[in-house]
Amino acid sequence: MSEQVLVVPRTVLFRAADRAVSGFQSAGVAGYLDRVARSGRFAPRDQVEENPSLQQIIPYGMVCLDEPCGGRRVFLMRRTRGGNESRLHDLYSIGVGGHINPGDDTDPIGVVGARDRVRVALERELTEELHVDTSYTVSCVGVINDDSNAVGEVHFGIVYRIDVESPRVRVRETDQLEGRFVPIEELSAYSERLESWSRHVSLALGAPE
Repeated sequence: MSEQVLVVPRTVLFRAADRAVSGFQSAGVAGYLDRVARSGRFAPRDQVEENPSLQQIIPYGMVCLDEPCGGRRVFLMRRTRGGNESRLHDLYSIGVGGHINPGDDTDPIGVVGARDRVRVALERELTEELHVDTSYTVSCVGVINDDSNAVGEVHFGIVYRIDVESPRVRVRETDQLEGRFVPIEELSAYSERLESWSRHVSLALGAPE
């Protein structure tokens, strides 16, 4: 049985009068969340992976750490050759995220609203991918869309910043990932190997081009 993922019709998400978002955008986040809440439905993943008319909604979180002397660091991950997907080997990412599933309609204290399921899915992905042994806050900072490739044109990201109080963060799947905090101004050194969404949101963090 195929995995069920949350999708929204492209014409609804971007509205007929609007152009699709290109790259990262901080404006209009509330409107996109409302459209996801009102019009989101679950569909079999294998039926939507090549269907740009249905946008798969992805929570995408950047783990950030403010330095005592000023400046900010971001958690940078490298996909090692131990992973199954060879196309991702040696690529870097600053985003934690994934698809939203029917189970994300609930959290430990009960049923959540349709608007909150994106945040619940983000928290699930965070705990699945990373050990975060420190307190943190989460804020929604924008959306991201990239129609320049076949994968990007069927996914739409809701971007979150996860601000941690200490650097006690590490990857779980050490056979597939490596991770460490780097100063935001150093991200340009990885630009050619950053995944496309990470390139877009790194500029939003203030990383040099």
